Amino acid sequence: GWAFDADGREAAALKGWVESRFGLVPRHHGVPLRDPADPAYLRYQEMRARGLYGTNALEAQLDLVYAYCQYEFARQWPERSHLRLFRGVNRLDAYELLADLGGDRRVVLLNSVSSFSTDRNRAGEFGDTILAANVPLAKVLFHCRLLPGVLQGEDEYLVIGGAYEVGFGTY
Repeated sequence: GWAFDADGREAAALKGWVESRFGLVPRHHGVPLRDPADPAYLRYQEMRARGLYGTNALEAQLDLVYAYCQYEFARQWPERSHLRLFRGVNRLDAYELLADLGGDRRVVLLNSVSSFSTDRNRAGEFGDTILAANVPLAKVLFHCRLLPGVLQGEDEYLVIGGAYEVGFGTY
């Protein structure tokens, strides 16, 4: 479901997994989520619960996918710690700005799960501003080459959120 709707039931379950494993509360699910007492946050929680109901231990399955992804990175690139990834966005001002580093460098707070691409041109198809980040391998939940036939179309990487230093440009 993530591939079709990053604000749907399946995405809520995925964001919930990140929250339960890493303590990163989602910042957006259809609308900004800033207050756990807000009705929008309660709607997210309801979607998360519906996304997990009857899924045969989905969170344990996601644990395995994440562990396998990390195993493959360690096996294939034992000396590597980061990947240069790109994300196309339409509204840079929708991101929570933590620090302005000058020029085209910012520290922003990304949602608990975000999609990136290794292909800058592909990322540009999803927005007129491209964010570029050096993402720690430990924060990659899944990538398009991990399992054949899954998330292949956009050279996609699912990245665990938090604070990231990004460079940006308008194209």
